Amino acid sequence: MVAGEERLKRVLTTTRVRWAGFAGLVALHVVLAALLFDPKPFVGGDNAGYMILAESIESGQGYRDIELPDSPRHGRFPPLYPAVLAVAGMLGGGLIAFKTLSMICTTLAVVFFFGLARRRLGWEGGLAAAAPVALSPVLLYYSHWVLADALFVALTLLALCASERSEGSLRWLALSVGAALLAFLASAPGLPLILALLIAMAWRKSWRRLAETAVPVALTLGGWWLWVGLAGSRVAVAGSGNFLLADPFAPELGYVGPGELLARTVNNVRAYSADVLPQSLAGVSPGGGLSLIALFAALLLLALAMVAWVREVRRVRVLELFAVLYAGAIFVWPSVWLDRRLLLPLLPILILYAVTGVIWCFDFLRARRPAWVLPAVGVVLVFLTVSDNVRRVAYNQRCIKFYRQGDHLACYPPPWRAFVQTAHWVRDNTPADAVVVSQDPRLYYLFSERRGTMFPLTSDDATMLAFFDETGVDYVALAGPSPANYRYLVPVIRSVTERFIVEHAIGEETMPAYVLRYMPETVDANIPEGR
Repeated sequence: MVAGEERLKRVLTTTRVRWAGFAGLVALHVVLAALLFDPKPFVGGDNAGYMILAESIESGQGYRDIELPDSPRHGRFPPLYPAVLAVAGMLGGGLIAFKTLSMICTTLAVVFFFGLARRRLGWEGGLAAAAPVALSPVLLYYSHWVLADALFVALTLLALCASERSEGSLRWLALSVGAALLAFLASAPGLPLILALLIAMAWRKSWRRLAETAVPVALTLGGWWLWVGLAGSRVAVAGSGNFLLADPFAPELGYVGPGELLARTVNNVRAYSADVLPQSLAGVSPGGGLSLIALFAALLLLALAMVAWVREVRRVRVLELFAVLYAGAIFVWPSVWLDRRLLLPLLPILILYAVTGVIWCFDFLRARRPAWVLPAVGVVLVFLTVSDNVRRVAYNQRCIKFYRQGDHLACYPPPWRAFVQTAHWVRDNTPADAVVVSQDPRLYYLFSERRGTMFPLTSDDATMLAFFDETGVDYVALAGPSPANYRYLVPVIRSVTERFIVEHAIGEETMPAYVLRYMPETVDANIPEGR
């Protein structure tokens, strides 16, 4: 047995084998990302929002929401990712190029994380931690959507990797700070990373470096928050204090009190631990498939990670500070933002700490750690990803087949198919300057090339119609899965049918979709009952 372990140890410590293992992980991530590559637009509004902002920059209109009738300044998303997309667009890139950029970013994230893990854990521990990250269902999921998450995670891991080498090195410090600032400009949740860097410098009493770093930090954060103020954004951004709103998308609901904030935090901790983390590790939620195994693995991983963090935090390094600051941020943020997207930057760090926790357990027990232990940890975590990755690859390949045959809507759910079909009808049958009301004007603009607006969430007919008149609405798209369509739009339409003319109808009886022409003056018209 000992002889076998010695042979395994010699194999694992061979430089060629080590680099081959790392190259294999990166290649496997690229292959899986390619097999999961989805060429159609994502039906999330943020996806459309980034591309619209890129179009605004590329066309010389500035940083504006050009899908809205008055093209106001945009104050929600920081500008780095749309600017990168705009450059890609100027170079002749389109949707496929944008998606490929995300795949490149997730691949770089794997590389940067391995650099960080190898610095902390050595080759064997680094490979054991990097393997489940490279095959993570959630990282692979965001490898083909036009969202800032892939770029944000790559820059965050680059900053953390560089921070491990920054002590006594101005070059690595500059790289760490620069990557952190870019991460913030890619996604507002990058603020905890900047704070972690500043706190670490202050703790070490590196006052000169802190002062030098504070200048670009102040210019970057201050510049963005000044722009947000000028834009009059009603959406919360990290660090603005608006996370205390009951709902950042409905500021009129006001702020939460101490008790409500505590209840929100407890609920978020439970949800991230028992639901989001298992999904991120295995791609399944508790209640189906590998759910119990994934839940047990997630809780064990979390326990090991917490033990390791408690031991490591005494050294007050950037990684430990970022982990607690970022976790604290997502725990107090409004529950409407609770999602795997927010956990994505923290997931690799949790895995790194879990592997560290395994090493510490052997040290604590003063037991000899066999050579196979760390590779086994990596294999177990990778095993969790297999079922979901296989299932999603098989499904995606069927969708790719339909896509190549010309049916680009085959893999959209029926309500979204109808949404896209009505948008295409609007694009082909309405004037270029038409204004369309829809459940998501960003997404509708992406498919219809027509400006539009969201309808007000009110059941008052007079308020709704006054908004239509003031905004210059020409058409109403009653399409998509949003319950708000049937809660707010349908009652108004039925109460004043003479103001709406059905121009186009599509879909099943249980979920119909309509394009209606809005008439400022009374016109005889009828709308089918629908749902």
